[in-house]
Formats: sequence, C-alpha cells, structure tokens
Amino acid sequence: MNYAILRTAKLKTIGNIGGSLAHSYRTIETPNADPNLTSKNHHTVATPEAVKKAIKDRLPEKRRSDAVLCIEYLITASPEWDGWGTSHEAEFFKRSARWLIDKHGEENIAGMSIHRDISTPHLVAYVVPIDQKGKLNCKNFLGGRAKLNKMQTDFANTVADLGLTRGKEGSKAKHTSIKEYYHDINHARDFSITAEPPKPEMFESKARYGEKVTAAVIEQIEPTVKAANSILMDYEKARMDKKVAEDSYETLKKRVKPYLVAIEGLNQEEITRVNAAMQLESRKIAVEKR
Repeated sequence: MNYAILRTAKLKTIGNIGGSLAHSYRTIETPNADPNLTSKNHHTVATPEAVKKAIKDRLPEKRRSDAVLCIEYLITASPEWDGWGTSHEAEFFKRSARWLIDKHGEENIAGMSIHRDISTPHLVAYVVPIDQKGKLNCKNFLGGRAKLNKMQTDFANTVADLGLTRGKEGSKAKHTSIKEYYHDINHARDFSITAEPPKPEMFESKARYGEKVTAAVIEQIEPTVKAANSILMDYEKARMDKKVAEDSYETLKKRVKPYLVAIEGLNQEEITRVNAAMQLESRKIAVEKR
C-alpha cells in the first residue's frame, strides 16, 4: 500500500522559522541530501530571507506571545510509490500546492520548496495561519484530532487517483512529526541507541519474558536502525571496495561505531531480528534508487 504523507510543525518564533528555512534552502549542512542533486530543488521564493519577510509582513501587530507564527507543512508519499520520477510526481506536487492554497489562501503561503536531492522527494511549505476573520489562529486549522483526521482525509482524496491512499483512520500508530522525520534522516551521523527492557510479569516464564524483551528492544531502536542503515550500506561498500581511500573508510567506520556498540550484549537471535529489520530497510532503499 502506498500512502500520501502529510506532516505539520508549529513554528512559534522567528528563530524557529529561520532554522527551518536554513534546512530547506540548504544553507546549513544537510547530511541526507546529495549536493550533486541540490540544483534540482525548486523554490517558489528565491531566498530564505524573502520567505521570512513574507511571513513577518502577514503577521498581525497584536498577537499572543505564545502564538504559532507559521505552520510548516511537509508533504510526500511512500518511498515505494512508483510515481516518483514520472509525470505523476509533478502532478502530485502540483495538487499538493493547490490543496494548500485552497485551504489557507495564496496570500498566506509565504513560500514552498520541493526537495529532490534526497531519496524520497518532498514538498515543504511555510504558511501563516490567518483565519477568515483575519486573526492569527493556528487552532482553527490544526486544533483537535477531528480536524487533523479530516485534513489527512481531504488531502489523501486529492491525490487518490495517483495510486495513493491515506493511513488507516483511527489508527493508534504513533504520528511522526516533522521534527522526528528530519531527525531520523538528518542525524544519522550522531545517532545513539538506548533501549529500556520491560518489567517481567508475575509467573511469566523466562521464555515468554525473553520474547517480550526482544520485541521491546527492536521496537525502541527501529527509528535509529532506519537512520543507521544507509550508513551501514556505505560502510560495507567502502570495506569491500579496495579503491576507496583509507580515510573515507575510517570515517565510515567511526560513523557506524554506535550501532556496533549498541548490539553488544544482544544474543544471536536478537541480532538476527535486528538485521532482518535492516535488510527490509535495505530493500526499500534499493527500490528508491531504481
């Protein structure tokens, strides 16, 4: 199943906005981005400074000190979607932009960027949440589960005929915020792994408790495994390729060290399960690169 993915972040300070724009315009290091492809990115506004000015110009003079100044939208689709690299990709982003304009009004869209220098392209938009009364009112757009669910459904319906669907409505699956999304893909260089084992239940057998611990460890480290997997692939490739410079190999070795330390103490069955999860991620990455 291929999903339409919509994430939001609330930016409450100009500093928050500036940090996000620095990432979008690649004015700071972005480890997951391929600098050779950055020229393929598209921005509706030429500079981050211009986006920031557009946001400031839309903000009312009177507002609460803790008000959300800008909603950051991140829109993408499943990495496995076969529309990437085809005319469907362009149509997907065109409809995404139109959906945002219809929802917020073109005058409140300070800027949009499409990133194609990463494994799965996505659109990032900066929106000043002005309601129909002209007030800064993020709650009107993102307040409450019912509104968020409706928003997800409305967006998914917009791109449904492109072979995409929304996630299961009412699912208890944990929502991944933009901050968490970027952390997973941008901080693979400095990741760390910790896992808290569950407490045993009364009269629980050792075998059953062992299974529960294994499941808990895998669940807790899964986000880090996803982030680490691409590094591990590069590491193995460098190790096998005798033409790779020695310093490049040593750099990759240092980057993968946290993972090697993290699996110390796990038994072979636990390591096998972790490796299986990583192999699954490897297949996903292979599909993305086709």
